[in-house]
Amino acid sequence: MKPFVKIALTACALAGVTAPVSGQMLPRQLIDMSRPAQGDRIRACVDDTSPGGPLDRAVAQAIADALFLDVEYVPALTGFPINAEGYLAEMEIHLHNDCDLFMGIAVQPSSPFPEWAAMTRPYAEVPFVLVTANPDYDALADIPLGSMIGTALASLGERVFITTMLQRRESERWKRLPYADFDLMTTRLLDGSLQGMVLWEPAWTRILASNSEARDLRVIALDPVPTPVVQVGALISSHDTFLRTEVDAAIEALTRDGTFDAILAELGLGQ
Repeated sequence: MKPFVKIALTACALAGVTAPVSGQMLPRQLIDMSRPAQGDRIRACVDDTSPGGPLDRAVAQAIADALFLDVEYVPALTGFPINAEGYLAEMEIHLHNDCDLFMGIAVQPSSPFPEWAAMTRPYAEVPFVLVTANPDYDALADIPLGSMIGTALASLGERVFITTMLQRRESERWKRLPYADFDLMTTRLLDGSLQGMVLWEPAWTRILASNSEARDLRVIALDPVPTPVVQVGALISSHDTFLRTEVDAAIEALTRDGTFDAILAELGLGQ
């Protein structure tokens, strides 16, 4: 949603689950507070293992081009638990020492980062989608009540689904079965154990690219559940105010001239 660990921090993904922000101070010797002479280079930390990796990489390249800079891709942090325990401390070190831009963070003003980090303006709005194997369904409302729907574990999509179900009478709900393994969730959709699955659109496009059996599956409307949308941006050290201003200006220009829309279309997103 890996993306859902990111969403867990602001909340990706995300993208998701909420993680506590620790006030614990890191030993200063772990953080490089110097200003390296980088010349015409910008370091973009990207998690290529996450579904949003291709989007983040393409956007980082577009931002670098707009600023007349070369981009150096740095592997982003991975392998943390779903509750993101320990992630913030490691990210603070990573952001100061290795990254100019930490790509693929869900922008949620209600869940800000600590004072050492600053968010850019969003460069994409990417929805969650509902996928089904039944050709007779055009929306969640067409799926019989009480049917089992798979959801991406600890994601924004799952949270919206749960909230909507809790607002309905028990007899007017669909059942939810959360999955951390999207390949398994797809298998269960194909074998009829599930009547639908809710996951982030980049995760769905990755499944389409890797699973030939998924080509007969279809995206349908989530109605009556509101469509969750993740606003995706980048994280910058709060010490780099000039860089944040320049990156925000580049994002605004690239949004206005359609560059980001073209990237989304090329990746099969936001259709």
